[in-house]
Amino acid sequence: MYRCLLLALSGFLFSLPLLRAQSPAIMGTLKQFEIPANKAYAEPFAPGDPGVSIPVGYPETRGSISRWRNKDKRVSWIVFQKPGDYDLYFDNQVTAGKKLRFKLDVSSTYPQPGQKPVSRDLVFKGTGNKDTVYGVHVKIPAEGYYKYTLTPVTDPEGAITITTLLFRTATPDGWVNFINYQSTPSVHLSFSSTEPTSKSYNWLYEEILVPEGADPLYTYYMSLGFYRGYLGIQTNTSTERRVLFSVWDSKDAEKDSSITKADFVSLVDKDPATTVKSFGGEGTGGQSFVKEANWKTGKPVQFLMHVLPQENHSVVLSAWYQVANEGWHYIASWRAPHEKRFFDGFYSFLENYGYTNGQLRREAYYYNAWGVEAASGKWINFNKVRFSNTDGKPGQRVDYEQGVSPTYPDRFYMAAGGYTPTLKTKNEMPVLKTPPSLDLKKFEARVAEALKNEGRQGIQK
Repeated sequence: MYRCLLLALSGFLFSLPLLRAQSPAIMGTLKQFEIPANKAYAEPFAPGDPGVSIPVGYPETRGSISRWRNKDKRVSWIVFQKPGDYDLYFDNQVTAGKKLRFKLDVSSTYPQPGQKPVSRDLVFKGTGNKDTVYGVHVKIPAEGYYKYTLTPVTDPEGAITITTLLFRTATPDGWVNFINYQSTPSVHLSFSSTEPTSKSYNWLYEEILVPEGADPLYTYYMSLGFYRGYLGIQTNTSTERRVLFSVWDSKDAEKDSSITKADFVSLVDKDPATTVKSFGGEGTGGQSFVKEANWKTGKPVQFLMHVLPQENHSVVLSAWYQVANEGWHYIASWRAPHEKRFFDGFYSFLENYGYTNGQLRREAYYYNAWGVEAASGKWINFNKVRFSNTDGKPGQRVDYEQGVSPTYPDRFYMAAGGYTPTLKTKNEMPVLKTPPSLDLKKFEARVAEALKNEGRQGIQK
């Protein structure tokens, strides 16, 4: 027997059929919430692994899980739920004659008082037609993220397609919300100082340390973000760890038809180990990176940037890095046209740029942040930050942390992913009195050398 219900989900109304089966625990007026099956993760995560097809789902995209051929792959959905009693069903289709067994596990993604893990066996019987299978009844004790995992007991054989998860509840305030993005929220710290300063710096310095186990693939730990670009480290593959330094053009070549050759950044010089190219998609500009940067978790990476205003209304931006105080490496120098500013400060961020492994937590410490005043040559410690983040909507990605580290009171930190509660700590720490021990004249000499080499190297625009 079928009849229609109005479904309120993420601000939209859907008309969905009632299911034929109903748990005796769910009585009264029912609400039904639909979760597209592709709002899921294949675990363990492996890029490009064909063991199961989960098309990436943005807010407007709905897709099915199919071609599940790897018995060692489990599929997990993480949803945001309010307290209440819920029944879960799976809309699916199984090849006629097949009988597939799975284990269904339900747990919170972080400890919730009163939450007990639930586990039961499920059987999907193949008729060749669309079907709805009852999954489990759960009691949700507190608002938060909850994980529903299907693990094959028998080989799925590519015989099952799952289109939708359906949650039903008679709890008046019951709510289930699917997560739009399978990535993580991006989090940012904008650095400043409580000391008197001109806010006009020609040098910037900061250190990043990524704890062991906090480096999932596709993470960008951006250190020095300035008015025309940014500098930081990335986890690009299981073996490649890049340092990336990018500078934007004066105009977006992909969107602004008035752009001319004079608006493009140009390469001044680079280290032989540095690769350079153009980039787009977030504005356009010049990108330089070191593939064999060999930064490691548990060891600090130091970053240094210099800006040199020129008489032709441009600035030369140069960047260096070193790992664990083992020696500085020059990356590149770029000329940014239509610019004459010194740095007025900087920002840092933590982001997942691969977006399919947002169930994994990434974290880093951002600390020992300094600028050198262009006029006085005085080192200024940046001991205060302003917080910002992407997403953060109710029922969406609020799993981020930022502020002074609870472990290291002289370090700021950021974390994102893992579906944990939001945590914001203090945004200020005591001013540091000992600046980095650097002979800046040696770095200035490398900039002078770069200017002599200008025009000998370039990138295609």
